[in-house]
Amino acid sequence: MNYDESLAYIESLAPTILNPDLARFDAFMKLHGAPQNSFNTLHVAGTNGKGSTVAIIDSVLRVSGYKVGRFTGPHLLRWNERFHLDGQPIDDDAFAVLASKVQERSVRFGVDHPQHGALTWFEVLTAMAFFHFAESKVDFAVIEVGLGGRWDATNVIENPVVSAITTIDYDHVHILGSTLRKIAAEKAGIIKRGVPIVTGTTGEALDTISARAIEMEAPITLCRAPNIVTGPDSINTEAFDKAVANLALVGNYQRQNALIAFTMLKVAETRTQLSLCQRLESGFETAYWPGRFQWLPEPGIILDGAHNVAGARALRSALDDYFPKKPRTFILSFFQNKDIEGALKSLLRPNDRVVASQCHSPRAVASAADIVRQSENLGATAISASSVAQALQMACENRRADDLIVVTGSFATVKETMVCLGWHSVQDGFKSTYGLGQESCKIHKQRSR
Repeated sequence: MNYDESLAYIESLAPTILNPDLARFDAFMKLHGAPQNSFNTLHVAGTNGKGSTVAIIDSVLRVSGYKVGRFTGPHLLRWNERFHLDGQPIDDDAFAVLASKVQERSVRFGVDHPQHGALTWFEVLTAMAFFHFAESKVDFAVIEVGLGGRWDATNVIENPVVSAITTIDYDHVHILGSTLRKIAAEKAGIIKRGVPIVTGTTGEALDTISARAIEMEAPITLCRAPNIVTGPDSINTEAFDKAVANLALVGNYQRQNALIAFTMLKVAETRTQLSLCQRLESGFETAYWPGRFQWLPEPGIILDGAHNVAGARALRSALDDYFPKKPRTFILSFFQNKDIEGALKSLLRPNDRVVASQCHSPRAVASAADIVRQSENLGATAISASSVAQALQMACENRRADDLIVVTGSFATVKETMVCLGWHSVQDGFKSTYGLGQESCKIHKQRSR
């Protein structure tokens, strides 16, 4: 297959299965030598924050001189973004070769093992990542869980160096369960016997995770912003306090993600006897994770893929913290299966403006009219647009002096905005993004203006 044929193949696959289990994918990977167990892995789950945590760890390890693979999702502009090697997404030719190899093996596996069948789309992507990193002989792979944990394809990793569960909140309740305990139990499925687990969870979710950790004899370390780390090993946070002052990822909630990343690295240092944090400051300063409180100063736009209540709450807190005096216009579109009412209540305040739209997606999306109605019920001024592109145009044409335009509600909304801005890949936003290194501190200095 060429690159376009590879994309068509992946997009044609079934996204989920009715009764998930790991039997098929575990058998498939073992048949091909279990390459996922041939390198050091840091495995990260959680409702929110897991992608940022992965990006920070990846950055620190790379500037420390290690060869690093990174597997994340969802992608924003191109499928290639899911597979990073030494900070760069896989190129089109290598993507096609890898996809062709996995397709051939998956079809053959399905024929030879009809009780299992061929791989689903996320299993194909995960297999591509594992084969890619093993063939590239990475020193470390930083792997983000796709959904949940217990039945996620990434959970065939048998012995990660360290695992983490960043946060637990309500999301994907139709799959993971309708209570925090049930959601936590699904995510706690990544805990392996004797493998340290790091978490930023609290309350009943933490109770569930702690119980599973005890059952699996897995040492557990708790992280609480600004710099509290509690666990079986003493971890000095002095280096963290110095490095986090210049963290490139903007948003007050990113300090907690950075603390989890730092703690995972320190635990990994102990287990591998390698020096992983000698360039912590540089790694924090150059971390890049697009579409998450991504501030573009030239057009005065923030891109944030907040798509659940917890994400909306964190976004609102960051806006109030970094830009307390700026009026806001929100460009919003949501997928239909989300808690839209809860997200809007967390996000909007009276006198905010909303331009509601419907993103283009094969998934069911909420109607713009419904978003307008619910926004107006919360005291916001709301209008609808036929597309994200039109919403962006309307917001820009009618912006008030010093108005901040915030694009959120789904990663699909963010993606379409990036396209409108002329981006061909998410790397196009690297140089234009405000907040790299010491420059990130300037936002705080603007608060009183």
